[in-house]
Amino acid sequence: MELLVIILVALGFKLPINYIGLLVILALGLSPFFIQFNLCWKREERDFYQLTDFLQQFLVSFKQHPKIYSSLKECIDHTEGELRNQIALWINEIENGGYPKIGAQKFIQYQSHFIVSNLIYLMLAVENYGTFNYIEGLEIIQNDIEDWIEDTTLFKSEQNKTKNQIQILALFACGIAWMSHNMLFQTNMIESMHFYYFSLFIFLVLILFTFFFSYKLISVPWIVRSERL
Repeated sequence: MELLVIILVALGFKLPINYIGLLVILALGLSPFFIQFNLCWKREERDFYQLTDFLQQFLVSFKQHPKIYSSLKECIDHTEGELRNQIALWINEIENGGYPKIGAQKFIQYQSHFIVSNLIYLMLAVENYGTFNYIEGLEIIQNDIEDWIEDTTLFKSEQNKTKNQIQILALFACGIAWMSHNMLFQTNMIESMHFYYFSLFIFLVLILFTFFFSYKLISVPWIVRSERL
């Protein structure tokens, strides 16, 4: 959509066909990155909410029956993709007689977040040694998961809002340029059309790259690197 806007603006300014052709080539060259950034946002969003939903269901199931294997079996049907594959590997490890901690460590390596680690190691301790106060510990981690979801959702919402604000400002810049364009042609102050059109072309290229970097802003992982183990 943004790429189409740039082309329409160029046509509105009546840029020479060679400049419009260069803009079209540049826009087509950048379009795979725009698609990639959008897909990255959607993939990260899906994976984050799928992981947190699984952790919440896993925790609730373990509260009722403090056995990791039965809790995993109960929750796996609500997952898909790579997360489901990792859970299946964990289950297979237990079914093949492996120590639950081995499968747990592999899962933590895949989902290397400190909340995931805290939850799983608490479950392993409860299953191996037992405790009367494990419910309280699980509830603390449950609150951590809820805070994690809330904070991440708020942060990503702000990121998306910033992207939209950047794009709106870029469109405002195009509007101001359009008014200046009309004023210049009314006053006949343009001495060199070639230099004018070249400057306008550079301006539109910068607007295009502004859109590019605004999308790049949101194409980062939803799990912050500083929170990984």
